[in-house]
Amino acid sequence: MSEENNKPNNTKKKPFYPKIVQGFQKTLSTFINAIAEAITNSIYIPEIAIGPIIGSLITATTTLIIGLITISNLFSEQFLYRPLQLQDNTANYKLQVERYSQKVLTDYLNQITKLTLDYSLNKLKENPFLLRAITQETLAEIDGERKRYLVMFLKDISLLTSPYPELSALMEGADLTEAKLDHLQLSHGNLKGANLSQANLEQTNLHQSNLNQAQLNDAILVNADLRGASLLKTDLTNANLTNACYDNLTKFDPDFDPQKAKMQLVKPFESCIIMPLKKEDKIGKQSILGSHSE
Repeated sequence: MSEENNKPNNTKKKPFYPKIVQGFQKTLSTFINAIAEAITNSIYIPEIAIGPIIGSLITATTTLIIGLITISNLFSEQFLYRPLQLQDNTANYKLQVERYSQKVLTDYLNQITKLTLDYSLNKLKENPFLLRAITQETLAEIDGERKRYLVMFLKDISLLTSPYPELSALMEGADLTEAKLDHLQLSHGNLKGANLSQANLEQTNLHQSNLNQAQLNDAILVNADLRGASLLKTDLTNANLTNACYDNLTKFDPDFDPQKAKMQLVKPFESCIIMPLKKEDKIGKQSILGSHSE
């Protein structure tokens, strides 16, 4: 092997910017010499003035080089690093929203738990307005998954289906958009006027529930139990009601056709049978990922 091949390859690539600067320096030197020679040959300039002129040229050209490098740095920051900064900011924002939503839900659960421990339902019905305001304000500030936990909590402490009309109106007109309420037992619930758009109600028991004037547009009600439920003046635009159960006690608007919506009619006192979906009726990926099993 030759000596050249035996030499260790310690040569490192020089940084990009120093190469530019060195190139500019060589070009600058040649450029200045050419200008100086042209000036000297074309017009008479005292020798004492040549130095300042060349110095001015050097200063102007150096300023130009610094300006170009600054612009290059700004370009890199704006177009190369800016997207990464935006991603970091978005991730931080989402994290802050998650923390805030969780705190709102935790504070609500603690507050309502204390109320129900200190006062009976009979006592709470005397002044239900504060309870309703706190509940609906909380629902407006949390996401669909946390709305699920809040509804489950109210159901477990008998506030969602309370025998007292004052308390059963707790969820009237509530913001339940994108709520993940699939597979829950919400029979006899009062959801009158509630916004359930894009909510997941797959296999949810809504037997004899009040859904009058509710917004169920783009909601998923596949295999939901709607026996005896009331859906008068309910917005069912683009709602997926495939295999949802109904009976002769279920109330629809006159212009709504349950058969066209692929619902299943059950006889009085018959239970709602969960039926498998056909290929063309499959639910979207998002709803499947967001479904739960109780």
